[in-house]
Amino acid sequence: MRDAVVGGKAAPRRVGVRRPKMPERTFFGLSTGRAVILGVVVCALALTLAVPLRTYFSQRSELESVLAERQALQDDVSRLQVQKSQLDEPSRIAADARERLRFVMPGETPYQVQLPGDYSPSSEDLAVDNTPKGPWYTELWNTAVQPQGSDEPPEPTSAPMPLVQPEPAPAVPPVPEPEGGPVG
Repeated sequence: MRDAVVGGKAAPRRVGVRRPKMPERTFFGLSTGRAVILGVVVCALALTLAVPLRTYFSQRSELESVLAERQALQDDVSRLQVQKSQLDEPSRIAADARERLRFVMPGETPYQVQLPGDYSPSSEDLAVDNTPKGPWYTELWNTAVQPQGSDEPPEPTSAPMPLVQPEPAPAVPPVPEPEGGPVG
């Protein structure tokens, strides 16, 4: 309803006449404004709790891994203690000496069986004569000059190098070649 204009002035409205209200929108039974406030509060709580929960779960997994490592170390300690107590027995010491060091008791005849393809070079074969054949700088020079993987023995550098006589210069100077290109 429009207001009536009388003599350039607006006519007074009737008091007590109300417009019909539009039905209020609701979200989960709450008004829209309250639902927005509730959503903001829930998001703030989620963000506030996210970091401590992530820290809690990461520390729990780290604790589990540390406990597993601790248990493995305790198992190693107990195994090593058993091994130490076994090594104190004279029979075990004699067995290890026979096995690892190839010791034999007096009166025994030692035998060593080598299977085909099971040959490994002995320490004498591996021992190479590493005595220097000259000053240190000649060996350094030889390693720099010789190509890698070369099976050739190094040339002895302690002998004096032969002298090479330079060729005599020719008596007649060479004729210079004509320079230039096609003329046209």
